[in-house]
Order: sequence, then structure tokens, then C-alpha cells
Amino acid sequence: LYELNKRYGFTKFIIVVPSVAIYQGVIKSIQTMRNHFRQLYDNQDITVIPYDSSKLGELNNFANNTDLTLMIMTIDAFNKANNNIYKHTEKLQGEWKPYQYIQATRPIIILDEAQNFESNKAKEAVRTFKPLFVLRYSATHKETPNLVYRLTPINAFKNNLVKQIEVIGVSE
Repeated sequence: LYELNKRYGFTKFIIVVPSVAIYQGVIKSIQTMRNHFRQLYDNQDITVIPYDSSKLGELNNFANNTDLTLMIMTIDAFNKANNNIYKHTEKLQGEWKPYQYIQATRPIIILDEAQNFESNKAKEAVRTFKPLFVLRYSATHKETPNLVYRLTPINAFKNNLVKQIEVIGVSE
């Protein structure tokens, strides 16, 4: 996100996750890494909006914020026609439905655990937001179309991106 913002000026991102547990983990990870990325990217901050269907007014903040902005959503929040995101609401001004606010931003969508979004239903749901493009992030891809970057466990360790693990052997 930070690098795409720095190089190309992109400001709207959505991370889509397959479950509430991963949703909570992503929010926690962003909180944990926030200062790290500020140090790397000239003290730039990021506006993080955890999507909540009972707080649809937040979509206005997502759409109108000119800073680096990230929304985190589960696929279940928008993969059915009867989801709140597809219904008119008084929490947003104008005639648009909530999902149309997202469409207007042409966000970059990042699919976390991308192997969980291979069904036609999931792909159609993602296309509903009219993303500029979609990035697939996973350690266990079933398909790897247009691979952009591969981070191996060894590279992650060498770049201090993971904790070192020590194994104590057992001997007689």
C-alpha cells in the first residue's frame, strides 16, 4: 500500500479476507506495524476503516478521504445481494447505495488468503466494486496468475520479517 502510494499516488485500498478471525488479525497486524511503516515512509500515516455493516456512514469517509486509506472487509459483507452494502441507507447522503461509494473510488483490492476466493460467486462479488486491479496475497496459492512477487520463508527470515525460531534437539 505504502509503496504503491509513494510510486503511483494510489490512495484507496481494500483488503478482503475470508473470515472474521483473519479480519481481526489483519486489523491487529496493521496496528502493530503502523510505526514500522511510518519510519520507512517519511512518517506517512494510513487511515484504516474496519468495515462494519451497521456503520455504513464510514463509507463516506473512505470515499472522501484524500490520504492513504484502507478498508478491511470480509467477503461475506458483500457476496450476497441482500447484504446491507447493496441497500439504500439514511446514513449516506444522496441516491447512491453504499457499494457505489466504493465503486467511485476505483480501489485496489488485495485478497488475503486468495485461494479462498476462487469461486465464481467470490470473483463476481469482487468485480462489483470495479477495482482498478486486484492483488492476490497468499502462502498457498492454488493458481498463480501474473505472479508479481514471491517472498520465500528464507527471504522473509533474511529481511527480518519473521521471528527467529530456535529448535533444541533431544538427545540421550
